[in-house]
Amino acid sequence: MTEPIENKGSTARDQLANERTFLAWVRTGLGFVGIGVVLDKLIDRHGELALLMGLVFVAAGIAMLIYGLWRYRRVATLLTQGRFAPAERGPLALVVFLIILALAAALFMVV
Repeated sequence: MTEPIENKGSTARDQLANERTFLAWVRTGLGFVGIGVVLDKLIDRHGELALLMGLVFVAAGIAMLIYGLWRYRRVATLLTQGRFAPAERGPLALVVFLIILALAAALFMVV
């Protein structure tokens, strides 16, 4: 456990909101890993394409877990200092990646 800090203003509320956001990243990342496992184990019709899509979903889930942890620690540090830096590049990169992944999944469904 870290050292307790003084709860001035909205310090505790902000830190707890940061923790909830981190847990959302964890939930989403684990969901993607789960989808990847299902694709690999339950879809025999497409063979190697299902395996590839499964691996992509697992990799996406792992990337979300890593980004979520990094973002949580960065925000927690800044909030402790009384500062905040909004996320800019991370969400943009995630949306672009998920659009590509969604298009690939749609192509997978059509084939």
